[in-house]
Amino acid sequence: MGRRSFLGFLATQYDPLPPVEPQDLSGKTVLVVGANIGLGYEAAKHFANMKPGKLILACRTVEKGKQAAHSTILFFPFEIFANVAPVILTAIKEETSFENIEARAVDLSVSQSVVDFADLFVKEEDRLDVYVYNAGVALDTHTRTVDDWETTLQVNDLSSMLLTVLLLPLMLKSPDPKFSPRAVIVASDVHFAAVITPEELASPNLLETFNDKEHCTPHGDIQRRVMSGRYNLSKLLNVFFVRELASRLPANSPLIVNAVNPGLCHSGLSRNARFPTSLFMFIFKALVARTTEMGSRPLVWAATAARHREHDLRGAYVSDSGVKEPSDFVLSEEGARVQKRLWNETADALTKVSPKFKAIVDEYLSG
Repeated sequence: MGRRSFLGFLATQYDPLPPVEPQDLSGKTVLVVGANIGLGYEAAKHFANMKPGKLILACRTVEKGKQAAHSTILFFPFEIFANVAPVILTAIKEETSFENIEARAVDLSVSQSVVDFADLFVKEEDRLDVYVYNAGVALDTHTRTVDDWETTLQVNDLSSMLLTVLLLPLMLKSPDPKFSPRAVIVASDVHFAAVITPEELASPNLLETFNDKEHCTPHGDIQRRVMSGRYNLSKLLNVFFVRELASRLPANSPLIVNAVNPGLCHSGLSRNARFPTSLFMFIFKALVARTTEMGSRPLVWAATAARHREHDLRGAYVSDSGVKEPSDFVLSEEGARVQKRLWNETADALTKVSPKFKAIVDEYLSG
């Protein structure tokens, strides 16, 4: 069964990962969501070095994507000292000499932006071979999006499922029989620490309970723990989504879907942490965090490696550039029930956002 001890976590953090194995991506279209900084940026550079037919960077604004693709950008691994310790990263084009890079805008906290992005992408592109959903936020306070969802829940989970499903038809029409398209959702080992309480499980709708402001507002110890553990929960939901999606694809489907753990890395993820959490994260990262480039290697491995062994990656949890077991809860009978329940509840919510979502689920996925 999948377990993760703190000592085991530390051991993997200090264990260097193998370098990225170059793959032939000629003629292929690669999409990295959340590519302007951090893990997505480093992964995009690795993909650019493999010379795909086209590399598309999806960022909150087109300007951020263009900045990553064509100019020098600033990135701050130590967020607490960001104003005095910038690390300058050379842009993808300058580092890789790869020219065919596009930037597209999508705001993952706005469902209509996700729908519009997917509609335009499917209309303008004739294929999608590698898709990496790297974007995410980590908030310890309850904030609402314009769609009236708790922000972490929407950006990390609902938008991930919405965008992935809306892009499914394009990924499944890839014309190359020798190249299985891949969809990679960036999860995390923190899903091992996620807790769904008996009270939450007893609620009529888990997703609505997670979203409920009263449930998430700090009025006491239980509610305080809700938002302090929200990022962990969102990563558990990522793992559930990948496993359920993979189980609903036909057995002969060319699409490989997996979830990947990059480990604890220097990135902008904890930029919203408040003191004293921000101070703790700064010290902890300084001691054990991987470089951003190192953390990007599992993403690229999940998206390109193990060719001719794709069956091992169907619905897999990838960690340290290999297939590992997810948490005990994910593997349990109760976890399987929660996985299906969350799929159904999320699908119901997203069907209201886009009629295409339900049409794609009905056409391409089993019940």
